[in-house]
Parts: sequence; structure tokens; C-alpha cells
Amino acid sequence: MAPTSTCVICNKRGANDCASCKSASYCSKACQVLDWPLHKLLCKKFKKLPSRPNNMPSQLAILLSADDPDPRLIWVPSPQEYTEYSETGFQNPITEPLLGQPITHSAERFVVTKNEVRGYELDHSVVLFARDNWLNDGSKPNQAALALTDWELPYDWRGNILIMSFKVVAKGREGIETYQNVTLGDLRTVVDYLRRYGISIERGTEHDSLWAMLKQITDDGEEKTTVDTRTTPTPNKYKEEKNVKGVIIKCKRDIDFDKKENKRWERYSEVSVAKDHAIWKEPSTEASRIMGLPLLVHQLPPNPALTGSDLDNPPATYLNLTVDPKKAEMWGFAPPEWQNQVGSVLVVRKDGKSLSREQAWALAEYMQFRVADALGDTNDPGDVRQRRATILKILNWKCFDAFLENFKVEMTDADGKDWSNVRSPFGTRENHRGEPF
Repeated sequence: MAPTSTCVICNKRGANDCASCKSASYCSKACQVLDWPLHKLLCKKFKKLPSRPNNMPSQLAILLSADDPDPRLIWVPSPQEYTEYSETGFQNPITEPLLGQPITHSAERFVVTKNEVRGYELDHSVVLFARDNWLNDGSKPNQAALALTDWELPYDWRGNILIMSFKVVAKGREGIETYQNVTLGDLRTVVDYLRRYGISIERGTEHDSLWAMLKQITDDGEEKTTVDTRTTPTPNKYKEEKNVKGVIIKCKRDIDFDKKENKRWERYSEVSVAKDHAIWKEPSTEASRIMGLPLLVHQLPPNPALTGSDLDNPPATYLNLTVDPKKAEMWGFAPPEWQNQVGSVLVVRKDGKSLSREQAWALAEYMQFRVADALGDTNDPGDVRQRRATILKILNWKCFDAFLENFKVEMTDADGKDWSNVRSPFGTRENHRGEPF
């Protein structure tokens, strides 16, 4: 398990190995301190690592589990296989049984050859194996990936993820992927990759294998390297449009004014939002990020022509609940600025796609009457693991969609409008491959 000779943080040469695990290298104390919160998760476990199995060639890997926030080391059988098309044979890691139940038919590969966050090329490839249809096969959100990225995971990774490492070695006329033991430097690369992946990638493309570099052969036989644009941030095509459909959620005072002036009760109303509106600078709410549908909520200035002091807005408050399991003191509560006298708010989807009045209404109700109740019922609010388990159980599209189907029936009578054609913002109906509408 020889570590790289370059610093895992800045890529400087001549770095020194970690004295304990020998699995990562640092050029300075500052770089080591910066990596320590991640490094410490597995450093001591390298020293207690079970011996390599003798019954089959195996390589060391790191498992990110959908059921456990802590990464763990695991030996992966990697037998040599031969075909009529290969002169030398190739390694074929047996990954499918390690990706969760039921066993997936095949595994998707995500190959990383560069740390985009820190700006350096790797001298080998790090590969993530994941279930081939995780978004639609009932897989749970990956707890370890969420925990490793401080609950700022931009993409909806579900099911187990297996991290391995390989180098391409020339054998005869072939280039063979030769697997090697994973290192804690590879874990740093993967965490940086997870923090970035999904910023410019739309849901629904998860069925395509992601290669950081695509090798193409030109007509004249020269090799040309093309960067996969899916890993490169690009302008949001929806924000390039002139306006985006969002929803205003009114506070009690504004609702009362509408009832008096227009003789109707209307808390939720659709509006057109310009691409240069201040809302696009707002951070997404914690719960919506975990659910995989980031929402932006912006407080609107009160109308000076209106009188009355009742600016409370419960739907806006519940949309902003604190669900980060590390924030024990605020667990299940909205930040102070979202608790009282919030006023009317504007809500949009961060991806710039349309948000309907009914979808915003259902999301707010779900947060108030399902999520808030689940957080309050947590058996041991002081246990971080218990809090993590609670939010992963309730903050997902399947639970929301089940709620939505019942809510639609209730609202057809209560709202006086037909809700039968209201679609889930997650696009998770059986005929929709998991792409958001």
C-alpha cells in the first residue's frame, strides 16, 4: 500500500508519508492539518487491516455505504480473466455483490483522472463503482457520501459506492487496467470529486458511465484526448432563458389583504422570475439539498402601503428547517431569521426549472406535517447517527411522492381546483427514469 510521492493536497513532490498509516503523503504540516478531518476516519484502520485473502487475488478498496456514514476498508476479489480477444488477460473486480441488495445486474463506472478541485492530474485512475440504476431501484441515499461532504452533496448518489484504483500498463499491444490497493490519497480525490459532481450534471444522465477523459481516435490514426464536458461547470441553460416560473408564498398579513381586496384566499401564487433576481444568490435549503431538489427561498420586502404586523409565514419557516445532523442545538428548528415575522417569500428551483403552485404547496406541507414530525419523534436527539438515519428515511423522493398522491386527493376538494394532473417535481413516476420535470 505504497502512498503517492506527492502531496495529496497540493501535489508537491517530495512529500512525507503519514507516520501511522503510510497511505497518504504531505509536503507540510499545513497540508496534513487540512486533510486530517478526512484522513483520521481510516488512518488507524489501515494498521488493523485484515490480511489479504489467500483464496483469490484481491485488491484493497474503500466502501461508502448507504447504511453507514463511516467509510470502511474492504478486500475486493479481482481475478484474472482471459478471452479470445485478449492476449494477456485482464483483471475483473467482482463488485456487484458489494453494492447492496438486491444484487445489481451490472455496475456503473465513474473514472477520475484529475482532481478538479485542487487542479492536478493523477498518475493513476481512481474508479467509483455504483449500482447501474440506483435512482429507480429503491436504493437509499448514500449516508457515507453525504457525511463526507458535510451534507453538501450536489448529486443524488444512492446505494453503495465502491472506490478502487488502477493504472493502465502496456502489455504487448494492449493497455491493461492493473488494479492496485486504494490509498487515503484516493479517498481525498473521491471526496473532492463528489463535492463537484452534479453541479453541471442533470438528473437522468446517471445511466451513462462518466469518464473524466475520453480517448478518441481520429481518422488519421492520431490519438486525441477530449475532456468530458459533463464534469465542467457550464452556464445553467434554464437560467439563460429570460424568466423562470417560481412561486410566492404569502404571509398572514398579505393573505388578509387579498381576502379583503379580492375576496379570495390565496397563499400560493405562480410568478415569473427574472434571471438577474436576487433570489439566485440565496443558498439552497438544507432539506431540499438532501432530497436532491435544491430550492432557493428569498424573503420579499414588506409592502409599505399595508398595515398590520402579522408577518408570520409557517410554510416558509418549515421549508428552512435545520436537518444537518451535526447541528444538534438547532435540530428540527428553523434558523432564528426564519422563525418569526418572515413575511412573504419567493421560491424557485435552483436548477432553473419551473416550480408550480401545487408543487411548492405540497413540498411545504410535507416539510411541516411529515418531516417536522419525524424530526420531533427521533428517539435520541443527542445521537448523531440517529439523526442521520431519521433524515435519510424521510428526506427522499419516494416518501414525498407517496405523500403527494394522498395530498392531491385531499386538495382537490380543499383547494377547489383539479389536482389530478399535478406531477411530482422529482419526476419519479414509473414512466419517467428519475428526471425532474
